[in-house]
Amino acid sequence: MRPKAMCLCGLVQQVHTRTKLVVLQHPRERRHPFGTARLLRLAMPDARIETVYGGFDEVLHLEVEVASDAAVLYPHEAAVDLADLPASELPSTLVLLDGTWAHAKKLYKDNAWVQRLRHVRINPPRPSNYRIRKEPQEDFVSTVEALVYALSILEPENTSVPTLLTAFDRMIDRQIEVLDVVERHGRKKRERHKASRRLSPVLSDPRLVVCYAESALDGGDPKAPRNLVQWSAVRLIDDAVFDALIRPAGDWPSPSRLAHMGITTADLEAAAPIEDVRERFLAFAGATSPVCAWTRTTLDWGNGMLAPDHPRCVLKIDYSNLRNQRASFCESMMEREGLQQREVAARGRAGRRLGNAVVVAKWLADQRRLQGSQEGA
Repeated sequence: MRPKAMCLCGLVQQVHTRTKLVVLQHPRERRHPFGTARLLRLAMPDARIETVYGGFDEVLHLEVEVASDAAVLYPHEAAVDLADLPASELPSTLVLLDGTWAHAKKLYKDNAWVQRLRHVRINPPRPSNYRIRKEPQEDFVSTVEALVYALSILEPENTSVPTLLTAFDRMIDRQIEVLDVVERHGRKKRERHKASRRLSPVLSDPRLVVCYAESALDGGDPKAPRNLVQWSAVRLIDDAVFDALIRPAGDWPSPSRLAHMGITTADLEAAAPIEDVRERFLAFAGATSPVCAWTRTTLDWGNGMLAPDHPRCVLKIDYSNLRNQRASFCESMMEREGLQQREVAARGRAGRRLGNAVVVAKWLADQRRLQGSQEGA
């Protein structure tokens, strides 16, 4: 039995924004009980939400007139991180595509005018809480969550915007309560269990160093390469912390990007050249000690900091090998395994991100030792 859409009136409060909002909605999302645009219709009366119906040709096209500086929030390869844009280049109008990711791709494909807009993306500060729908990638979030994160950059002073997330979370909680009591019919698919694959031997090395990197586009230019801005690490043998900012050789990151990382302009003015930071890090870690990070991206960004002889492993991949499932965000994985989050003495958000990676590295090292004892038994 499919759950019915519930009344959301008591969950929302009115949210008004100076940013004009246009939401193109896939027709199948119009009456979906899990759809989030219903929440937006109630909470944001100023937003333009258009359900795009197809004709006999099934083309979902609807032309909407928008401002010349409008941008579409869409994870395209050419999309620019919204937090990297200077204030003078922030869009006055934001276009969103509402539906499953397959539906969003269809809307994007059928609307050439959307493809011609500037493309922006966000870096979600937390995994999606859309627990009744599975996102195809770990950094994908629902329409409401994406909008809230975007508006927190466009209108950080607007205190009513976060109430959307509160209403969203309550909506999901209530829908889960309904699902728990709905009688389910038909066959239940039996879950397949696969054996864990062997974890990286790097995890067993007592000299292991856990790393975290922050990077930014040169001057916020979407065509420029990313530059390493911060390199932080923890030496597991004694929990010593290395934390250094790197003075950009070119244009500095945008103020919004610095704020996102939790770094101030004064911090960056006191930063050292990358050559000096690398020399200090190699003295801290040693030229042959193994290194690891939660994502491969961290190791790629920090490649200039590492010596060729540093053995490496990616914690996210090792976890996926252990559990035979996608790892999602580090925080989600920790919650799933009952691990306590931790913060270390590093500037900005690196303190929390690196602290969590350290917890995961130690836990995976324990899992590898357990694998070894089971094999020897």
